[in-house]
Amino acid sequence: MLSAVDDRTMSASGVDHPLFVVARLQRDVAGQSKVGLVYTDRVDGAGGNRVLAADARIIFRSIYSLQLQGGGSQTRSNGVAAIAPIWQGIFSRDGRHFGFKYSLTGIRDDFRADSGFISRGGIVHGNLNHRATWYGGEKGRLQSWTTGVQLDGIWQYKRVVAGEALLEKKLHFNNTFKFQGGWTAGASALFESFAFDEALYAGYALQRGDGPAVEILPFSGTPHLHNADYVLTVNTPQFARFSGSLFYLWGRDENFFEWSSADILFATYAVDWRPNDKIRISPQYQLQQFRRSTDGSIVGSRRIPRLKIEYQLSRPVFVRFVGEYDARRQDDLRDDSRTNLPIVIRDPATGRYTRAAGFERNVFRADWLFSYQPTPGTVFFAGYGSSLTEPESLRFGRLRRTADGFFVKLSYLLRM
Repeated sequence: MLSAVDDRTMSASGVDHPLFVVARLQRDVAGQSKVGLVYTDRVDGAGGNRVLAADARIIFRSIYSLQLQGGGSQTRSNGVAAIAPIWQGIFSRDGRHFGFKYSLTGIRDDFRADSGFISRGGIVHGNLNHRATWYGGEKGRLQSWTTGVQLDGIWQYKRVVAGEALLEKKLHFNNTFKFQGGWTAGASALFESFAFDEALYAGYALQRGDGPAVEILPFSGTPHLHNADYVLTVNTPQFARFSGSLFYLWGRDENFFEWSSADILFATYAVDWRPNDKIRISPQYQLQQFRRSTDGSIVGSRRIPRLKIEYQLSRPVFVRFVGEYDARRQDDLRDDSRTNLPIVIRDPATGRYTRAAGFERNVFRADWLFSYQPTPGTVFFAGYGSSLTEPESLRFGRLRRTADGFFVKLSYLLRM
């Protein structure tokens, strides 16, 4: 059990101290099987949130497992208490040559976990995954090949009972190859269909005209977007001084900025270089790019070069530097592939609509760490971090500091 009192700045009123309680009870049963309970509580003045759930993981015949979870949340706000459920069931087989995993998860719209994290609520998510593995000879170049087919679907929670169509449908074909010497490669084909979700674009609208004659029109969106993406991955072995990896995804996918189709490119290049036993240099570069399928213009892009350097001066002394640049760019949003009218977004506080204008944001973050650990339990950490920005990406000529901070940690272990 963990209990904590938070700062006033984290409360809704700004004057209360939120109180947290997190408790977990688990018991092993019948060998590897387990049952458990979890309880979380966050009290913030007159409001609060409680979550209670039970779970079980049952293993039988060594390769089969059944996981069940059911619970609910109670959220109090303005004198009203709302109760909402969450549930999940997973049945899987983890065999050497054949395996599968079937899962179904439901999270009602008003379920809340103020002491945890729910990435997406108001949905029912189903997934069926089958895989088969073939093994090569002991000295063969191809050590193993695993191929799999995955079906994935998402419904809006409130509409499942009504029998409405899926909000999202996905069919993925995945392949993983392991070669002699530790090389691995992957190839996938992803076919997906996304239905227009009005809730995600509730604040969107279109603007016709300008000045006194301006007219605000509803944003309807395309009913369905159909995607076809392809993925390649390569990983080198862990050589004595070097290792690397490549992730490359391209194809036709959704342009979530404007809810239209886009030609996308996602790539990650990573290298780990160890010139000697004391130094490790790890550069990495990530790229995300969305081009409108109508005219090829870039609606959004993100570039993230990152460099980590670690230097072990001696057994107890360690120094680390991490530098990361995050360059984001977004074009003026428009009703692409439909009316091409400018998109405006409603401010929930004022009710006014503002043009979704393009922008460029460039942030460079540098972090330094000095570590001294002469004996286990005795440590001294000193660090400095700084965030900087500039008008044009990756120029490093007009950087301006926006935030920085120092920290020190000292710990000494007394042996009696």
